[in-house]
Amino acid sequence: MTITIIPSEQGLGAEVKGVDFSQPIDDATQAELINAFSDHHVLSFRGQDGLSTDHVLAASRVFDERLEAHAFTHFHHPDEPLIMVLSNRVEGGGKPKGMRDAGTFWHSDVAYKPKPAKATMLYSLEVPHKGGDTLFCNLTRAYEDLSADMKDRLEGLKAWHYYAKLKRDVFESGKVTAPPECLHPVVRTNPISGRKAIYITPAYTTRIDGLSTTDSDALMEEIFEHCLQQKYRMDYKWRAGDIVVWDNAAVMHSATTKDLDPTKYRTIWRTIISGDDTF
Repeated sequence: MTITIIPSEQGLGAEVKGVDFSQPIDDATQAELINAFSDHHVLSFRGQDGLSTDHVLAASRVFDERLEAHAFTHFHHPDEPLIMVLSNRVEGGGKPKGMRDAGTFWHSDVAYKPKPAKATMLYSLEVPHKGGDTLFCNLTRAYEDLSADMKDRLEGLKAWHYYAKLKRDVFESGKVTAPPECLHPVVRTNPISGRKAIYITPAYTTRIDGLSTTDSDALMEEIFEHCLQQKYRMDYKWRAGDIVVWDNAAVMHSATTKDLDPTKYRTIWRTIISGDDTF
C-alpha cells in the first residue's frame, strides 16, 4: 500500500489515505501507521465501508496485538466480545442495540485500571448528518506548553483514578461494579514516543495523592482550565465508514452523544487496544 498522511488543520490528528482495512496490512505499511500514530496521536481512515468484525479486529491489531473486552458485557457485539457496540438504536422489546452514551465528558479510556488502554479504535456503521462528534484534547502539547515552574510542581506527583467518580446508570443499577481506585503519575511518559503528557482527566481523576482536598481540587482545576483551551482541541465530525484510532497516553476525549437527537441514529463498533503499567 502507498499511504498519504494529511495532518489536521486543527493541529491535532491526521487523516490517512491509501489504507484498505478489508485487506491485510503489510509490515512496511504497519510501521508507517505506527509512526504516524506516535506523531499525530489521532488517526482517521475514511471510506472503510462494509468491514466485518474480523476486519475491525485485524485493524486494531495493527497498533498492538493485545485487545481486551470492555467491562460493560451487556453491550458486547453478539458475535464478538472484543467489540463493544455504541448505538442509540432500540431493538424489539425496547432493548438497546448498544450503549447510547459512551462518555460525554472528558476522559482517557481505562485510566481507572492499573494497566490503562494503549489506544481505542472506533468504526462507524451509521452516523447522523449533524451531531455525535467526538472531541479530542492534546495533553501532550498542553504539557509541553506548561511553565517550567508548573512542570517542576507536577514532577513526581501521582493521582487517584476511579471509574465511578461520575454517576452513571450502569453503576447505579448494579449491572457493573467499578474496580478499586488506582494510582497513576500526573505526568505520563508516552511508551511509544517518549514524550510527556498530562495524565489526569475530569471524569476519572478523584484527587492528587499527598495533597489536601482543597489543594488537589485547586491544582486539578488549574490544569484542566489550561488543557481545555481551544488551541489544544480537535472536533472530529464522523462519516459512515470511518475508522478512528487514538493514543490514550497522549490525548483525552469526550463524546457528544448525550445531546444527540434520539431520532438521528449513530452506531459504532469500539475496540480497546491494551496497554501496560509502564509509565
